[in-house]
Amino acid sequence: MSKRLIAVLALALVAGLAFSPAYAEVQNVKVSGDITASGVLRSHFGLRYQTEGDKSALKQSFLMTQTRVRIDADLTDNVMATVRLINERIWNGQNDTSANGNDNNTSIDLDLAYVTLKEFLYSPLTLTIGRQEISFGNSLVIGKSGAASGTTSIPSDLSRRSAFDAIRATLDYDPLVVDLVYAKVKQSTTTDRDTISLAGVNATYALNKDINVSGYYWLKRDNNTSGDKADKVNTIGGLISATPIENMSASLEAAYQFGKNTATSDQKKHDAWAIQAMADYTFAKVKMTPKIGASWTYLSGGESSGTRNEGWDSMFYNQQLNNIVYALLPFTNMSALNLKASCKPVEDVTLSAVYGFYDVAEKHPGSTFSSPTTFDGSSTYLSNVSYTGKRHLGDALDVTATYDYTEDVQFALTGGMFAPGNAISDNEKTATQLIGSMKVTF
Repeated sequence: MSKRLIAVLALALVAGLAFSPAYAEVQNVKVSGDITASGVLRSHFGLRYQTEGDKSALKQSFLMTQTRVRIDADLTDNVMATVRLINERIWNGQNDTSANGNDNNTSIDLDLAYVTLKEFLYSPLTLTIGRQEISFGNSLVIGKSGAASGTTSIPSDLSRRSAFDAIRATLDYDPLVVDLVYAKVKQSTTTDRDTISLAGVNATYALNKDINVSGYYWLKRDNNTSGDKADKVNTIGGLISATPIENMSASLEAAYQFGKNTATSDQKKHDAWAIQAMADYTFAKVKMTPKIGASWTYLSGGESSGTRNEGWDSMFYNQQLNNIVYALLPFTNMSALNLKASCKPVEDVTLSAVYGFYDVAEKHPGSTFSSPTTFDGSSTYLSNVSYTGKRHLGDALDVTATYDYTEDVQFALTGGMFAPGNAISDNEKTATQLIGSMKVTF
């Protein structure tokens, strides 16, 4: 280090000691959070008969607690700071410590940490910097970053971690709102290898009080560790959301993916698309307030031997069409029809059900897939399962009862099943689960 640089640093140190430190003036502080205690029973999530070597993959029984504490501080000049801590742990009695101090059951992690600058430089612009939740539309493309492997010991599909480390600029020209986002989704080291970044823009325009239209462009860039050129997935799409009649909501979204593909050998380009239609209607003036809904989701798939990768890249979606399907099947090469209904038999109780009929979008025998989620933070439920060349992926059903004990306390019980179809090779057993929970919000 040069003498000149040392002198500059020394002067800076002296100045820091000579003058009193400046602190942000806190106008208001809000503390909030939630605690969710759950009991989970899962059976045959490996979709086959239990054998001695794979009990943990097929059956699970555990209790867990998910705790989040959030602090929001209003500072001066439209400056706000938000921090949220999270702990997700399995109940394990005295085995809650480890010799190296890195046990996931006792660690408290940073879930949110961002600063919001309203009217930054000029009034329409809001700048948000740091670890933050980002979701657009129905979260078909952007909604959840997901927990890194090994972050938590609970099944990753049950984790409540979804934040991105990102810079977000929001331009509010009512009725037009434009968001520009840059996020670093993965960075193992300070080098430019083994990183995943996300950049893009989402624009939403309110045509009137009943119709909103959105358009977006996203680029996911994956720099692998091998030194090859980066895999680039460009996603462009649009969403129309409307309330065509009173008590009814509907939406239609379509997206197309293109770009250089280096993740799959011999397939030089991405060439995939997705479409999703949703509609819900509430009988607001009918006793028990029944509600019905339907959705259709199409995610393209392609032959593994083709020159283009026609399989839809799941990006950072956050949709659970059915609970077990979300845990076991990848969000690609899928045609899904979902029907749902709910009602309130008494004032504080809600009953709901969701049925799903799942087919592959394209039949390609011999290709394989693995589950997008893990059962212990690192190991997937399904690994290298083969498509058979037939059409039907399976049928799913979820039934949920919720009881609002008070405004702050809610009890819930959810039962689910997934009966695999003839499109996948591991289709011997029906996967089932039962989850009971109590959530307290403060």
